[in-house]
Amino acid sequence: MDFQHSKEQKMLVNLADRLGREQFAAKSARWDAKHEYPHENVKALREAGLLGMTIPRKFGGQERPLIDVVLVIEQIAKYCGVTARIVVETNMGALGSIMAYGTEAQQREVARRVLEDGDKPAIGMTEPSAGTDLASLRTTASKRNGTYILNGVKHWITGGGISKTNLIFARLLDQEGNDQGIGGILVDLGTPGFTVGRVEAAMGLRGIPEAELIFNECVVPAANVVLRDPKDGFKKLMNGYNAQRIGASAVALGIAQGAHDLAIDYMCQREAFGKKLKDFQGLEWIIAQGEMRLEAARLLIYRAACNARKLANNVMLPEMKEASLAKAFVGHEAFHSVSESLQMFGAAGYSADLPLERMLRDVRMFQIGGGTSQAQLNMIARSIFSNR
Repeated sequence: MDFQHSKEQKMLVNLADRLGREQFAAKSARWDAKHEYPHENVKALREAGLLGMTIPRKFGGQERPLIDVVLVIEQIAKYCGVTARIVVETNMGALGSIMAYGTEAQQREVARRVLEDGDKPAIGMTEPSAGTDLASLRTTASKRNGTYILNGVKHWITGGGISKTNLIFARLLDQEGNDQGIGGILVDLGTPGFTVGRVEAAMGLRGIPEAELIFNECVVPAANVVLRDPKDGFKKLMNGYNAQRIGASAVALGIAQGAHDLAIDYMCQREAFGKKLKDFQGLEWIIAQGEMRLEAARLLIYRAACNARKLANNVMLPEMKEASLAKAFVGHEAFHSVSESLQMFGAAGYSADLPLERMLRDVRMFQIGGGTSQAQLNMIARSIFSNR
């Protein structure tokens, strides 16, 4: 077991850190204040080769392992959580599911969109009546000759209205209306019958819209179905989401590390009662405990990424228990770490003049989005007791 980064990984980390520090940090407040998608950051990521890193070489990608992407996400999130989320979704999530389970034509086209256009594939799972309980989703895709007719509503879809590529989870119905189980179907933005509804007034990570997607007699070619396996299509799609959870955990870790670093720098400068804040033992202990939390979180994420199993096209998907352990732990500890870091600044940390309050709002998402912490605990418990 080697905990040292390779020379290439060190170069990748340095590249991501430099981009974040020099190009993304100063603009991060703008995306938050204006609820504006950072198109110029996407362009910079594409030019740096940080989009589609996991895409197979035969489709023009770099075919990098999951751990390399995690390292990049962690660095960028220190400076801009929104931009780090874009790195997640242009390397994992819907993209990973398509590369693992889609047809070659689907894979080639989605790869082209990510690498050439900077498209951020969206994954349409959550519905008004089916959040954590995804098996209860009501969106249907009814087979009609050579097409599927999509009807239903999704909400809190990250990138809704921005993403051209949308992998929609739907209940597939055959020509006679029989339920064939839950599958995935690709729907392009702009397809007739597909409209973008309400955009949520989110607490944090405001640079990426969380939108409602409405499908009303939306006609989609049968060739757009990614998975139509009635036996375990839903299970495969959900396995594909494990990588997304690791990516989300890496964003939370990076935000927390960024806040932690700011607190350390401030404590080395700020004086009170005739000495630096770093010389007060009570404050030292808070920082030391934060360091322990971050290192433990990092190890859980790195383990899940490194242990990811390899599927078709060298797609790497983490094991469910390891992904859930990382997400549940990191979501909680990252929020606590940012909160403690903000505390070091006193009243100044509570002000919008510093990034700490935004970072606290941003990191709170990761105890909810992508499966709540409680849902992760349920999955962890099931894995413990499944063979007892």
